[in-house]
Amino acid sequence: METTDIIIIGGGVVGSSCAYNLARSGLSVTLLEKNEIASGASGGSAGGVRQQNRAAPELPLAMAANTMWKALEQELEADLEYRRGGHINLAEHEQQLAALDASVERQKAAGLDIRMIYGSELRDLVPVAGSQMVAGSYTPGDGFANPILVTRAFSAAARRHGARIYTRTEVKAIRQEANRVVGVESTRGLITGRWVINAAGAWSRALSAGLGPDLPLRAQAKQMMVTERAPAMLTPVVTCLGRGLSVKQMPQGQFVIGGGWPGIADMAADRGWPKIGSPNGSARELTAVLPATAALQVIRIWNSLEACTLDLLPIIGEVGDVEGYLLATGFSGHGFALAPSVGALLAEFILTGKTSIPLHQLSPQRFVGYDARQISEFLEGEASGASMGRLQ
Repeated sequence: METTDIIIIGGGVVGSSCAYNLARSGLSVTLLEKNEIASGASGGSAGGVRQQNRAAPELPLAMAANTMWKALEQELEADLEYRRGGHINLAEHEQQLAALDASVERQKAAGLDIRMIYGSELRDLVPVAGSQMVAGSYTPGDGFANPILVTRAFSAAARRHGARIYTRTEVKAIRQEANRVVGVESTRGLITGRWVINAAGAWSRALSAGLGPDLPLRAQAKQMMVTERAPAMLTPVVTCLGRGLSVKQMPQGQFVIGGGWPGIADMAADRGWPKIGSPNGSARELTAVLPATAALQVIRIWNSLEACTLDLLPIIGEVGDVEGYLLATGFSGHGFALAPSVGALLAEFILTGKTSIPLHQLSPQRFVGYDARQISEFLEGEASGASMGRLQ
């Protein structure tokens, strides 16, 4: 039997950030990952480091993390392929401008460095944008990084501070005595600890059964694509109002293309599958917004399993009636950028009993009293059959 202060379930970017922040504070930390570090949703992430268009409860975390990202490569002693080239949300119709401008003003009022851009400034920032683009909302401090490098760097830094990280180690159950957690049952045997952080993504709900409220959380498998290398033509991350598109050009020249196109989640196979129609749909959106990409070849398509919540907000914080049990899950496809601040805040909570940024709006307790029928419909909302409609 092993004993530690903190047990972290999940070797994605959030779990690894928690491990790093807690280990460097002097606590003993054990992280358990059933596959390899960055092998799940974090490894399949688009890698966006975005503050723009965050829900109000997330924005303070995104802004705090953005400050941390500036020095993260030096702090973790690793190349993260971090680029701070900004984020532009384009508009191609005049009738979209009033709503876009109002959104910019709301975000400014919350403290975000964001502004509208038009005309020559838009063309200077995105020279390959389609000629129909009339404006955009621009956050110069946003950017992107390589999610695999970031996750592994957090993990490696945690190890340097003494964390024990076990891969190919599955957690079977979280052990509870009276009203507090006391450890986990794993394929390494029983590991005891004073705190358990469940950062297991799509598997968090099953592990959390019987510990606090039932989590309205299900697996999703959003599609990502990457092209062959191309000459440098795009600096900021680009999205476009009314289109399912998020695109960035990596330092090596490849375009990484997301935007929420659906795949099929297959929990039994521990992966997602491409869905017929999604690759073509994503390609159409890309070439409509950035016509210069039309001749590029797509060289890879993937669908990693992500945890999606009913309200599309992450679940972060203490389970109220279970001492020592914290959740950091349900990031709904937009948690990568938040990882530095989430890890720091949960370390703060364990060390001091409070956090410098309030987390009550993201607490698992917010689901207490939710309509049971609504939750049931959400959990059953995606087909579980992985063989139907997938691309082989």
